Amino acid sequence: MAPDDGRPGATLAIMLIAAAVTLVVWVAMALVTLYSYRHVFRIEEIGMPRDGDPPLPRLSVVVAARNEEYGVKQALTSLLDLDYPDYEVIFVDDRSDDRTGDIADRLSAGNDRLKVIHVEELPDGWFGKNHASWRGARSARGDVLLFTDGDVVFGREAVMRGVRHLLRNGRDHLAVLPTLAMRSPMLQACVIVFHWGAHVTARLWQVRDPGSTASFGVGAYNLFRADSYRAIGGHRQVALRPDEDYQLGRLVKLTGHRSDLVRAESSVRCEWYSSVRDLVRGMEKNLFAFRDYRISAVFVQTVGLLWTGIAPAVLTVVLAPVDMAAAALFAASTMVAWVFAICIARVSRFRWWTGLLLPVASAVIAWTWWRSMIVTLRGRLAWGGPAVPLSELRAARLRPMDDRRSA
Repeated sequence: MAPDDGRPGATLAIMLIAAAVTLVVWVAMALVTLYSYRHVFRIEEIGMPRDGDPPLPRLSVVVAARNEEYGVKQALTSLLDLDYPDYEVIFVDDRSDDRTGDIADRLSAGNDRLKVIHVEELPDGWFGKNHASWRGARSARGDVLLFTDGDVVFGREAVMRGVRHLLRNGRDHLAVLPTLAMRSPMLQACVIVFHWGAHVTARLWQVRDPGSTASFGVGAYNLFRADSYRAIGGHRQVALRPDEDYQLGRLVKLTGHRSDLVRAESSVRCEWYSSVRDLVRGMEKNLFAFRDYRISAVFVQTVGLLWTGIAPAVLTVVLAPVDMAAAALFAASTMVAWVFAICIARVSRFRWWTGLLLPVASAVIAWTWWRSMIVTLRGRLAWGGPAVPLSELRAARLRPMDDRRSA
């Protein structure tokens, strides 16, 4: 009889320990994220002119776009209105089957600053956007290259500030996190989960540290010194990487170059996805690749999301009738999580109450990770071209020795 009486007590003790650990983890994640936000500076603040600044070099903006007819006019108009003394815009229409190319052609007819390239065929061994970006870079005449997407809207000084920061601090690469315009509350909650994951796991505040392995890249705003871009091999080195923006940032650090990351709260804006369904489908190409196609990493990521994002709220209710101490600790974890998510919502200019959707959003993102892995393992990953088998994707992974040879 004694062993049976002891089992419930042991179970409750384990739950109490798990609840205490969960609370400690949430407090630690909130503090790390707060530290990260305070040390990933805003481009609106850091790019102000100073005496002694070097003259601004010629700039080439490379825009790779495919089927962006609903946002491309506003994006290109913002680029053609930049406050920058000497620059060109190279728009690469990557085999669009809508009006994207026509809109760009009409805009270029009235502005010599804009050059339009139409890609008619995708060569073997490339993803579409990567090839389009590479084509644009080959035509660029600037000393500084900015790679961006066909739906990103820039403030007039957003690029000038970035170039000033790049030169002033001796960087080879600068990535800028844009403001994401999300329509639905659930989309906003999903973005909060991504913010939480990026700041906690990617150590964003260490990207500027040349002694750290932390790295990052952003498709909306990846700025390079042209000679540094060519020295690391450019987009050819990431031809079959669906997360090419991040991998370029990683390549910068692996080859001994200097990188930095800042955020834009008002001067760079884009709509990431228009619905949760689009987000789940759109991220199928990125997430498994982001973990270098490691199945174990997806398991760890899923367990982390379920444990921290969902379990505290569920176990608060489940344990309340049988173990008030553990339930109280899980409730405290839930409150920390919600306060944390609400703070991120406010910084991201989302509706504050979208942070309360954190448990549901965590479940959506956990499924997104699994869907990305399943699609890739089944050889169905396609991005602007035919599906690519997993063996080819894994062969395209960056390796430190390869990276040193590319420098």
